[in-house]
Amino acid sequence: MGGAVGGRQPAAGGTGELSSVGRAMQLLGDRWTLLILRDAFLLRTRRFGGWRESLGISDPVLSRRLRDLVDGGVLRRVLYSAAPERHEYVLTEAGLDLWAFLVAIWGWERRWVAGTAAVRDRCGARTMPLLACGGCGAVVGARDTAAERSPGAGPERNAPPRLRRRSTLSEEPTDAALLMPETMALLGDRWSTVMLAAAFLRTRRFGDFQRDLGVPPTLLSQRLRTLVALDVLQRVPSEQRSDHHEYRLTVKGLDFFPVMALLWRWANRWMATPAGPPVRISHPACGAALDPVLLCERCGEVLRRRDVRFARPQRVSSV
Repeated sequence: MGGAVGGRQPAAGGTGELSSVGRAMQLLGDRWTLLILRDAFLLRTRRFGGWRESLGISDPVLSRRLRDLVDGGVLRRVLYSAAPERHEYVLTEAGLDLWAFLVAIWGWERRWVAGTAAVRDRCGARTMPLLACGGCGAVVGARDTAAERSPGAGPERNAPPRLRRRSTLSEEPTDAALLMPETMALLGDRWSTVMLAAAFLRTRRFGDFQRDLGVPPTLLSQRLRTLVALDVLQRVPSEQRSDHHEYRLTVKGLDFFPVMALLWRWANRWMATPAGPPVRISHPACGAALDPVLLCERCGEVLRRRDVRFARPQRVSSV
């Protein structure tokens, strides 16, 4: 069973605490954080020097990200040497539960980005993770589900304020293995992630994005251009007015739904607030709330964390 974990809860815009999704995006919506988690799973990195060597990250940036992950309940700082005093960072139960979110990312990259590592299941075959309804077992996509905002889940509760200063160009990650630049552009930027989530909730027009999210117009224009350039949104004439345009998810964008669904599940499990989930997703075919799980494309069995392996050019490691 999951439960709320610790973490900072600054008010967004001074109007109230963040929702579970807002808290999750505040913690995870960062390029360096995603790479730190990638190496924690794939390479089983636990020590400061290991991340510094693998990522080429500066000491101050790495220290801040590790502190945030500890404060957020994803990592636990453990003493491994008393003289001299040394610590390592171990994934908590909440941290380990992010494995499905990361596998969904890699599955999307496998479909849409060349050169991504292959996934192997316990059946021994290279496979693709498929999103399924945990209730009835059916494979589902965005169009097989219904999503709606909960009452009172205003934009200020879902769009997190910036937790960190913006990195300089020299501080940005350059390692493209397994977390490609396209994924970084979608998940490593808080506004892009929030806007993509809104698109799955059927926000389509510029004014609706601005109203629902409270994003400044200039910033909104820039992020929409980025999402269109990445081919996850397309700008099309409005069905209501021929002189207006709206933004609709492309096939590539719709295929990102498993990532968002598993992010929402993790947020509601580990970043829960008294207000409850800000987004509720159901599977109308079976009439139940969607409890997303991943299936092996080859054997049809539910993927388990310890059975998933990634074929990488230099090493193969269990998640």
